[in-house]
Amino acid sequence: MALKFPVHPRVAVSQISSWKWSLDEDLAFFKSEGIHCMGILLPKLHDIPGDLRKIQAAGMRVSNVSAIGNKLIGPEARPAVDSLRPGIDVAAATGATCYFTTGPVPGRMPTDEAYELLVPAIRPAVEYARSKGVRLAIEPNATGTRDNGFIHTITDAVELCRDTGLDICLELQNCWVERHIERLFREHVARFAIVQVSDFKVGQNPRMNRWVPGDGDLPLEWLLGRLLDAGYKGLFEIELLGRHNFEEGYGATISRSVDWLSERLTRWGA
Repeated sequence: MALKFPVHPRVAVSQISSWKWSLDEDLAFFKSEGIHCMGILLPKLHDIPGDLRKIQAAGMRVSNVSAIGNKLIGPEARPAVDSLRPGIDVAAATGATCYFTTGPVPGRMPTDEAYELLVPAIRPAVEYARSKGVRLAIEPNATGTRDNGFIHTITDAVELCRDTGLDICLELQNCWVERHIERLFREHVARFAIVQVSDFKVGQNPRMNRWVPGDGDLPLEWLLGRLLDAGYKGLFEIELLGRHNFEEGYGATISRSVDWLSERLTRWGA
């Protein structure tokens, strides 16, 4: 599906949006569509030095590296700095942000207890990322994905950032229900390392159900406008996921998303 609008320079596409494609398939598609900025899904890299050379040879800019899926607290957890080091190292090699979720909470553990364990666990990872020149960011994830993390709001993410030195990966589908969001954007925009964009249809399962922008019920134009008004200067990354994305086809849904976002950012002079 050919794009209708030139790709805006602040638009990126996460490899999560083409979950079952290989890196080679992603790069071939991005080249065909004129997409020049991508987010890396770490499990798609099977030969990191060689794969990074492929990305560089394709002329791709890297927006971020996803290092989600780690257990960072509890009896089975490795030191957070060891769990996150591969993602941080890839981010350092590509000039990107590295983001993660907190991982699951051990059974029957209150959130406050989990938080008190996470703060000292994550500080060495923050220091390691800083030594590599990498912004390390926490993604507040939806409550429907509690098994992936227990920081669910911008407010809680900001507190964690203050306690550890982290930044924030802002997924709009995960935060749009919060009250006072315009104030939260305005007061904490400097913490936003990257903004991820997708839509959602109210009434559906919130777990891994990210739609093409404009296909759902989120006030996406309002949210994007408030971020720009707050002074956000970074990238907007398409991150799609779900059965509908696979059934329509990765190429079609990515192209429609890039068109939707590029048209608006261009029209707004972003």
